[in-house]
Amino acid sequence: MTTTKPFRTHPFTRACAMASLSLAGAMATPVLAQDTQDEVDELREQVQALQQRLDSAVAQAPEPDRDNPYLVRDGDGIKIGGTTISFDGFIKADYVAGSGGDALVNSYSVGLPRSFYGLSQGESDWKTGFTARESRIAIGTETEDVAGHTLKTYLEMDFNQGDDAPGNESVSNSYAPRLRQAYGEWNGWTFGQTYTTFTDLAALPEILNQGYMAGFIYATQAQLRYTMAAPGGAFSIALENPEDGLRDISSYDDQSYPDLTSRYRLRTAYGLYSISGVLRNMEHDNPNPNGEDDEELAGAVSLSARIPTVGRDDLRLQYSYGHLGRYMGLLTYPDTDLSEQVVNNEVDPLTSYAATAAYRHFWSPSWRSSLVLSRSGVEEDLATERTIGAGGSVLADFDQASSIHANLVWNAHENLQLGVEYAYWDFEEITSDSNAQYEQVMASAKLLF
Repeated sequence: MTTTKPFRTHPFTRACAMASLSLAGAMATPVLAQDTQDEVDELREQVQALQQRLDSAVAQAPEPDRDNPYLVRDGDGIKIGGTTISFDGFIKADYVAGSGGDALVNSYSVGLPRSFYGLSQGESDWKTGFTARESRIAIGTETEDVAGHTLKTYLEMDFNQGDDAPGNESVSNSYAPRLRQAYGEWNGWTFGQTYTTFTDLAALPEILNQGYMAGFIYATQAQLRYTMAAPGGAFSIALENPEDGLRDISSYDDQSYPDLTSRYRLRTAYGLYSISGVLRNMEHDNPNPNGEDDEELAGAVSLSARIPTVGRDDLRLQYSYGHLGRYMGLLTYPDTDLSEQVVNNEVDPLTSYAATAAYRHFWSPSWRSSLVLSRSGVEEDLATERTIGAGGSVLADFDQASSIHANLVWNAHENLQLGVEYAYWDFEEITSDSNAQYEQVMASAKLLF
């Protein structure tokens, strides 16, 4: 019979094994550490080599001076010192044909809605005009760390002056540059001239004859604006240049207080929405029958939206109500009842409304169309208040206006846009129950740079 004894490691043997394992670990650790150190040294050498190349490039670059400034391309602009300067704009060539039988100085491209009414009188005799006066040039700058914040400036000009501006169609067709915008932004503040805070450009319809519709809030003027973050969007408040006259016809042109405007914009996944308001102090310096200089506090509100629909399509809406005056429709109606000014030296702000709806549809990535419906009107009954003053009728012969625009635009390239547009205007006359109509066809080529 065989007896098996269990194997037990001798204490001395266990001690030798443990010592061997410890020695092996101790020998392996320096090897791993050495490999890691080699990798670190290799990376350090690569960084040093790159730094030497950079130092060499900087050493070879010319020093900035008046004759040879060191210009560095930075995104969309040119960086000079700590300021990046950008240039942009476009050349816009327009062919315009309008009904009415009046072709004075290409008036079809610069005429206001009030002048369209004048063209609607008489026979429908179509006339033609060509112009490039809407072409623009702009200069922008951006400077970092100006008292801890980025400073931006923007200067924009075009040549789209009125019919009476110097220039002629006979030979030169020369027109002087016209200031559109000139402002700076810093730490939430905007200083200078730009679009009024009372409008919402996100809701502006896309038409070739930009801004020329019956009832949209559209104006540029000098202002002091502050913009801050607000729940879901931003809030802006501004003091803006006051004006409640009608050029040389009205003497309401001396205001004691600036216009106060504000806008709250909400940005959501379902579109952009905004509400804006304006408060204005309208005054007249000639004493009224009571021997006082008359003045009135006036105001208006505006709601707007830009709502995405199907694909890239969108719906743009704006409704405004109150003492809109010059802020609406490119001065379609006066700010005040001018007959009250002429007869009684009294300030009587006109209450008006404006509504615009536009749908933009993309037929393809490069083809799109917009259908724009717009209407405006004066709430007061002006039929018995119309009067004649210096310079002719001081109040338009209509108190309601409607416009329809339909266009087709082809973006051949991001720098080339071609389009054609049809516009129809309808004016409701004050002294009769009849309406007057004006039509316009426009073809446009826009070349951006």
